[in-house]
Amino acid sequence: MEQRTDWTSHSESFPKSAVLEPPAHYEPVWSSLCLEDDLRWQLAQRIAASKSFAKSALLSKFLLYVCDRALSGRVDEISEHQIGVHVFVRKPGYNSAEDNIVRNYARQLRRRLEHYFEEEGRSESLRISIPVGKYVPVFSANHPAEPTPMQAHAVDEPRPLSVGDGSRPVALDAPRYRVRLYAVCVLFLLLVCGGFVWRTLRRAHSIQGDPYHQLWAQVFDKEHQTFLVPSDDGIVMFQNLTGHTVHLSEYINRDYLSTKSSFKIDARNMADLDAQRYTSVADLDAVLRYSRVDAVDPARFVVRYARELHMEDLKGSNAILMGSTFSNPWVELFQKSLNFEFNYEPRPNASVIINKHPNQGELPIYTNDAEQPSHRTYAVVALVPNLNNTGWVLIVEGMTMAGTQAATDVLFNRDEMLPVLEKAEAGGSTLQPFELLIETRSFGSNAPQASIIASRIYSKLPA
Repeated sequence: MEQRTDWTSHSESFPKSAVLEPPAHYEPVWSSLCLEDDLRWQLAQRIAASKSFAKSALLSKFLLYVCDRALSGRVDEISEHQIGVHVFVRKPGYNSAEDNIVRNYARQLRRRLEHYFEEEGRSESLRISIPVGKYVPVFSANHPAEPTPMQAHAVDEPRPLSVGDGSRPVALDAPRYRVRLYAVCVLFLLLVCGGFVWRTLRRAHSIQGDPYHQLWAQVFDKEHQTFLVPSDDGIVMFQNLTGHTVHLSEYINRDYLSTKSSFKIDARNMADLDAQRYTSVADLDAVLRYSRVDAVDPARFVVRYARELHMEDLKGSNAILMGSTFSNPWVELFQKSLNFEFNYEPRPNASVIINKHPNQGELPIYTNDAEQPSHRTYAVVALVPNLNNTGWVLIVEGMTMAGTQAATDVLFNRDEMLPVLEKAEAGGSTLQPFELLIETRSFGSNAPQASIIASRIYSKLPA
């Protein structure tokens, strides 16, 4: 019987914003009539509606798509490219080698499935898994394998020692010898393991009491992916050439491509400027520095270009956003909650930082002075909750490229950061939200020195 479900037409009927901002609770808007009596399909639907998947409509859609195709005998439609088109609403001609969203979500899907069967789905009779390197689901029994009973080994009765003429050696009592050997081995292993555990606990205790290590443990925690998002220098060039400030809503929907330029940039070059992945050498250097942090788990560390980030990534994951709203529009989501707010004009070096609530000795406005003899410029580092308050976002933004580099340098300067982080400790090995204003001198794209000149620590970010 012909399968009535049509994922292609269903996906294309969604506007982009619906994919970027999925509902908090996934409610399928279609049904598969041919599979409604199939226990495997019923399991897939229960998983998609479970608490483990409640905050990720895209993961639910991913799971239902691959299960629908597998159970309908259309396995040839389960590929990275087809999933990108039908689940993540990519254009049919998109390059999956450059856009790795399917691979990233596949890793999340595997972990969520394991979590489901460890918690809510413990009593399920069937199990769904997605083998690593593949996307076709595997259905199997969920009952753990019964332990194999140990075979009873007959122990030979010890033979009495034979006392002869001394020409032959006397045989040892073999069973008793083996017992003693096993006891020595076990004791040795216990000593080795005990020493390892002691060193591990001692190191963990020292790290737990160190707020500098806690900063990285919080940004790269073991329960979330951490997206590192470098600046989009293509959008910087676009704004400088057109004089048009691109806000996040335009950036997501690509509406700015229709903007008329006073430099008479034709549509083809405009599209090419948008399509290329431009970023700064300073950001590339920062990517390497973040990747070498001890707390980083390579399986959960993802470098994602700003144009390919999604709203859902900032809801259920951790992130490091590099650059200000001018070069990384995603920062706009958090900017209004911060005290030090960037204000940009779409031309080079025309930017200021507004100090909304100046403390004694602070200026109300900090101006980029990069072209003057002082070469002074500023940057902000902020740690804020993600959009769902389930993880953390680290913002590293400079008024210039040198400012962003200076902010990164300060982050990796333990002596500079420690006094502020000690004040930000909230107990329970958690740091409170904070923001830092950094001053530096700028020579081209380099920042030879930087220091923290103001800070704010919050028990709760202002609305």
